[in-house]
Amino acid sequence: MGGSIGVAVMSTVAAAGIEHGAVGGFPDAFTLSAVAAAATALAALALVPRGKPQTTGGPHVH
Repeated sequence: MGGSIGVAVMSTVAAAGIEHGAVGGFPDAFTLSAVAAAATALAALALVPRGKPQTTGGPHVH
């Protein structure tokens, strides 16, 4: 669902810039997607815990 929303937003941004020229909105949409990807990468770096995960020994199977 997130991918379809992203495509809808980028196509809206691209379509809004078409009045400037035949491909006028595509650089704006590309810039928007690059900024969104960078923000997502920074959020992932901030939210993912660092270091090795602690093992709990797991369930015992007999």
